[in-house]
Amino acid sequence: MLCRKILVAYDESEMSKKSLEKAVEIAKTEPSIEIIVLHVMKTPAPEFVALDAYQGLYDQVRQYGKDLLRSTESILMSLPNKTQYCQEEGPPAHVILNYAKDHNCDLIIMGSRGLSGIKEFLGSVSHTVVQNSLVPVLIVK
Repeated sequence: MLCRKILVAYDESEMSKKSLEKAVEIAKTEPSIEIIVLHVMKTPAPEFVALDAYQGLYDQVRQYGKDLLRSTESILMSLPNKTQYCQEEGPPAHVILNYAKDHNCDLIIMGSRGLSGIKEFLGSVSHTVVQNSLVPVLIVK
C-alpha cells in the first residue's frame, strides 16, 4: 500500500509526541508523503460553566490548541514533505475518524493513551479509532 497522507492525532501527551516522531520517520522515506497534525479541542460543556465565563474559557482552550500545533511546526519544518496543522472540536475519536475519511488519509498514527491518564493498553479514543477506522491505524506506545 502506498501511503500518501498521514494523519497524526496530537494532544501533547508523551504518546502523541512519539506518534509525531514516527510520522516523521515514515515521511523521511518519501518526500511526497503529506503529514497532517490534528488536535481535537476538549471544550468545556456550556451547561457546567457560568454563561459569562464560558466564552473566555472557550477562547483559552482554542488558543492552547493553536499554541500546541505551533510547537509541532518546529519538528516538521526540516522535512521537505507537505505539512498541515488542524484544530477541530468534538468527541476525539469521532473527529479523528471523520477527518481521516473526509481528507483521504491513508494512515492514522496515534498514541495508545492520551492525556486522560487512564492506564490501559489502549485508551478509549485509540480503541474506538482502531475498531472503526477504514484505514490502517498505527498505535505508538
